[in-house]
Amino acid sequence: MYEYEVTNRIPLLFALSTCPRCNRMKKFLQDNGVNAKIIDVDLLPLEEKKKHFRFLLASNPTLAFPTLLVGNVAVIGEDYDGAKEALNL
Repeated sequence: MYEYEVTNRIPLLFALSTCPRCNRMKKFLQDNGVNAKIIDVDLLPLEEKKKHFRFLLASNPTLAFPTLLVGNVAVIGEDYDGAKEALNL
């Protein structure tokens, strides 16, 4: 799951569609011109949601949202400084 994106450091944002913090992180990425793949996990079918949770557990054991994954670096929550560093902004 997402091997291509992780290997090529394509930013992945795992979010919840109704989460204000997630929406602010989406706006942050948009405002900074970051072309991230955004996955609203809560909108996925149940089996896909389970697969995403299992994938996220490796880098985010608390399953907190938003989670920005850039390569093997996970930025959890509204850590904009961490996001800038991971994205080389």
